[in-house]
Parts: sequence; C-alpha cells; structure tokens
Amino acid sequence: MDRTEKHSSIIAINDGNRYLLYHDNGWDCDFFPNHATADSETENLRLLTDYLSTGFDIPKEDFKLVRVTNETHEKYSAEHNEDRVYDYTLYKADILHMPDAWKAERFHVDSKDCRWMTTDEMLSDDTIRSKNRDVVSMVRDHA
Repeated sequence: MDRTEKHSSIIAINDGNRYLLYHDNGWDCDFFPNHATADSETENLRLLTDYLSTGFDIPKEDFKLVRVTNETHEKYSAEHNEDRVYDYTLYKADILHMPDAWKAERFHVDSKDCRWMTTDEMLSDDTIRSKNRDVVSMVRDHA
C-alpha cells in the first residue's frame, strides 16, 4: 500500500438538515467541499476561505469556518487506483448569509454541480457509501 498520507480539509456546510456536496469528476462521486491541508492552521484557514469563496461563489464575509476534529482513514482511491491513507481535518462552515443560488436543491456554481443531501441519503447512495462512507460518518458524528 502507498503509505503516503494525503492531508485534506473537509468543509461541512449545513442548511439546517442537509449538507452541501459537489460532484467530483475524478472520483465520479458527490463530495463535501475539500482542499489540501496546509501546514499551519492560519494558512489552512486562509486557503479554505479562498477556496470556498471563489469555488462556490459565496462572499468571505458571509461565512465563518470552525475547526471541528481530525481523523485518519485508510481506503481505496478510485481516482488513483490504489490504497491510500487520508488524514482529514474537518471544518464546519457557519453560513451567515445563504447565497440565492444555493437555495435550490441542485445548482451550478463556478465549474461545480452541487446538491444538498442528508447524511442518511448519502449513506443510502451506493456510490457515496462505497467511496466516502468514512467521511460521511465523520461529518455525521462531529459536525
């Protein structure tokens, strides 16, 4: 197994009952917004704020990121066709003002197809469950 750890930060964005997902073409699966984790917390928060604002069309002043937990998981990478170790840092985004585009059940922002789902719906989806059950469970249990 490739023991190289992949450090990723996951952003849980909740509309009260459901979480924001986007379709990742490399994995052919809907995922929580995520970004490579930086070495320092300050830099990581800056990168995540820029990523969320730019990539999901939400002004920086309309959300606040809060670090929740950190977990490590081993799993198969469908994108890289090998087993990998993933070190996840989970953040919760408190949305102060929901963008109008986000109010639809499915929407397109930047180059992303997005949707809202509950964790139960995610775990009932064969593709999400097989590729990302560990992250969905982490969000369900901590966000």
